[in-house]
Amino acid sequence: MHTRRLIPGWFFVLLAVISVTPTASARPKTDVLILKNGDRVTCEIKYLARGMLTVNTDSMSNVEIKWQDVESITSPLIFTVQDYQGRRYVGSLQPAADARHVNVTGSRPASNLELLSIVEIQTLEESRWKRFSGAADLSYSYTKASNRTQFNFSGDVAYKTDRYTSQFSYSATIGTSNGEQDVDRNVLTLYGSRYISRKWIAFTQASYDQNLELQLDRRLSFLGGPGYRITQSNRALVTAMGAAAFTNERYSGQDATKNAEGYFGISSQFFKLYSPKYDIVSSLVFMPNFSTWGRIRAEFNTKLRIEILKDFFVTFTFYDSYDSRPPSETATKNDYGFTTGLSWSFRK
Repeated sequence: MHTRRLIPGWFFVLLAVISVTPTASARPKTDVLILKNGDRVTCEIKYLARGMLTVNTDSMSNVEIKWQDVESITSPLIFTVQDYQGRRYVGSLQPAADARHVNVTGSRPASNLELLSIVEIQTLEESRWKRFSGAADLSYSYTKASNRTQFNFSGDVAYKTDRYTSQFSYSATIGTSNGEQDVDRNVLTLYGSRYISRKWIAFTQASYDQNLELQLDRRLSFLGGPGYRITQSNRALVTAMGAAAFTNERYSGQDATKNAEGYFGISSQFFKLYSPKYDIVSSLVFMPNFSTWGRIRAEFNTKLRIEILKDFFVTFTFYDSYDSRPPSETATKNDYGFTTGLSWSFRK
């Protein structure tokens, strides 16, 4: 049984190095927050993401504050600030004339910007290590009646700046029944995107797929195109994507073939980062084949994570892969699966 391939050791080493690597000493805590209840907090603002403002204080170290509870925010440091319409500003943060508003004073200023319209704040001087985030999921199941064992692993590491995002992800499912391997599914993806303007991005992706159920020995894919953020708020992010794709694939007993494909999809994230924390991440992609007319592939993935301890989650995952005309006549057209497990994440 080839379970060794399921969890690449270097992946956990990378996660560990990123999560424990020391960073530069903290800057002086000169930022000031006024909360809805009147409390005044002197701190170091770290970042705002997904409706939670992370700050560092002398007495409590890192603290997460609901963005909706912030009445006023002040900092002399230079930040990038993004609102729900995709507009970006660069400058220090100063109180505005109206309550629950802020002025961004700098190279790309904003006047009287409503706090609740802001979806992201990030310091330009942030340590590069702190721009990494990631997660690792693991599950195992055993059924005595059929002597069936199944392992599932997935993980990702992302690096984000004010304009660029890159991500490496890997997932695998390996199963045996009565000592014979009958499930072997591996997906490895490298993804990169660049902010263009407002809600537009440009993205590129390279991926490797292998699936025993579909008799797919390997598929190498390369694609690129534009994306548009339909919704971007402190509770959701929905993005539509379109691209041209090129693949090189080989099925069991078949010669390798090259294909030109379209790539049309939508990805969504819905999240709540205060107790109980949860997020739902889904994607649906259609890929019409221009080299073999009439052939259409589709991929659907969704994952629900619910926090049970700080940075530890219980996960529920469903995936479905469809190919209307696989090159191998004996290959099944559809492969799907449902898994549950535990997940650990950092800065996510």
